[in-house]
Amino acid sequence: MDLLELRYFTEIATAGSLSRAAARLSVSQPTLSRQMGKLEAEMRTDLFYRHGRGVFLTDAGKRLLEVAIVTLRQLDDVRVELQSHTLDEVGEVVIGTPPSIAATVGAELATVFAARYPHAHLRMRESFSGVLLEWIEAGRLDLAVLYDARRSSNILTTPLLLEDLFLIEAGDLQPPEAARSVELIELANRPCLLTGPGNGLRRVVDAACWSERIQPNVTMEIDCVAAIKQLVERGSACTVLPFGAVHREVQEGRLRAHPFQTPSMRAMLVIATPPHRPVTPMIRCVIRMLQTEVQRFAGQGVLRGQTHNLSAWARPASCGQA
Repeated sequence: MDLLELRYFTEIATAGSLSRAAARLSVSQPTLSRQMGKLEAEMRTDLFYRHGRGVFLTDAGKRLLEVAIVTLRQLDDVRVELQSHTLDEVGEVVIGTPPSIAATVGAELATVFAARYPHAHLRMRESFSGVLLEWIEAGRLDLAVLYDARRSSNILTTPLLLEDLFLIEAGDLQPPEAARSVELIELANRPCLLTGPGNGLRRVVDAACWSERIQPNVTMEIDCVAAIKQLVERGSACTVLPFGAVHREVQEGRLRAHPFQTPSMRAMLVIATPPHRPVTPMIRCVIRMLQTEVQRFAGQGVLRGQTHNLSAWARPASCGQA
């Protein structure tokens, strides 16, 4: 059975006559007769009773007509959706973000998406870049924001933000006016709580320290930003994080953020998409929304870093764990 046979069958059943159906379909009556004979042979039953004034359906024909009408209507609906691109307005986009982006842009991105696509869903997953990279390579994400990831055969990347990193300490250690820029050597002179070596943020810190022959005094390694902030707030150690990850605590006076004097304490954030999956119009729209929100929050000082002219920083290299 094929769609043409179903359409011919439905037209004959509706018209009640081979001649009338042939006229509506602009085909010859013998052609319709042959198609219906073929369909009845495939069904192994009679679908029509023939009489001098036309045809009418058998019980088997009535049952097939019920199914055929629903099937053809659904196919017509799909055709209309495809032609009008309404399928682009439904479905789900899964995005992965590091904690600093989730803490700043996440809520606004979800709000803007819901207003633009009321019948679709934006699913946000937060993790460190090493995990996000694994997820996007495995096809579990439609796009992700990664730290320090470069173009490779595994992912496609677009620069998003060259983000400044800050030395973070407890807010009650110094009065508010004492916020200052700091040298990288402070990471060697003070106990530090950092993320693990597999994360992009840690890779930036290690690379900067190596270039200046500094050995940071790492007392703990924790891959959880919430736990890191709680421990730093207690005054047990300092840490290194982007400003977006601590902007609320800094505003409340619970933490203090000091910029580093060295320009190497900056991390490139990129938007990554898997090359083996299509970037749909809705995913492209999410990318534009993300870029807009990052630029807006950077303009407000919630995110700290450079959002323009980033192509020079996106030098190609093999992409490892970020």
